[in-house]
Amino acid sequence: MRRIVLASVLLAAACGGPKIPAHSGYKSEKAKPWKKPKTLTWDENMETKTGGDLSYADYRRARWYAIEVPAAGELELKLEITPPGDAVNDDFDFAMEVLDPGFRVISKADMEEEDVGELSKTRTLYDLQPGTYLVHLYLQGRLDFADFELSGSFKRAGSAEVPSDFPAQVAFLPALPMVPLTDDTPARYRPPQTTVVTIKKGPRRPPPPKPEAPPATTKTGRIIGVSVSGGGTQVTLGIGTAQGVASGWKAKIAGVQGTSTVTCDERRCTATVSATPDQVKAGGGTATLSP
Repeated sequence: MRRIVLASVLLAAACGGPKIPAHSGYKSEKAKPWKKPKTLTWDENMETKTGGDLSYADYRRARWYAIEVPAAGELELKLEITPPGDAVNDDFDFAMEVLDPGFRVISKADMEEEDVGELSKTRTLYDLQPGTYLVHLYLQGRLDFADFELSGSFKRAGSAEVPSDFPAQVAFLPALPMVPLTDDTPARYRPPQTTVVTIKKGPRRPPPPKPEAPPATTKTGRIIGVSVSGGGTQVTLGIGTAQGVASGWKAKIAGVQGTSTVTCDERRCTATVSATPDQVKAGGGTATLSP
């Protein structure tokens, strides 16, 4: 096949015809321009526009653009083409194809479409999902070169404008009261004076007296005698009924476990404890009495 193309090129050159490029239209056989497309940005109206020129002979056969679809909706692309006035190729056609994020061709405009050869081509893609789409513009003939302008617009799904009946549903305001042009306040009018009320506070009441502490319910007596008894040790305390102690109270001897019942007269009380005299004396010689 390459031999046939080369022979055709040589035959055309020998006949004095136009020089037909024998290359692929790209500067390198390993070129992959679709991996570095130019990103088209949206304006506030979700519209975009770009332009340029292509020339097969100058190794500028194609342009790749990336368009970011932000949401589900509809994308419309318009391509305006300006071919050379003295085009050598009578079958000139400027091609366009759109690829989805999976690099599948979902729309195209080339020699297989009805608008082949047209200088204005429009493609509308419906129900697109969010993602990055590619637009591929390219020349189909080796002698082709042309200027182009590509514009796009995007509409979100369900964003159709709803006709408004404003202000049909707005209620009419009632008539407002008339306001005189000049101040109609009477000349003798005086605004009411503000009366300042001063509250005088009287002397503070003295705090209530603190309640008296309840009388003590225990008494302390000093041990004045210790003697051995048949059942233990008899202890004599130097406190009696004259100091508020009564027979039947309980005595707790310091240093001795348990309590003992006392028998009292006016001056002294006695009690028998289960301890030795030495144990009683070791406690300090005092006892606590309680009812």
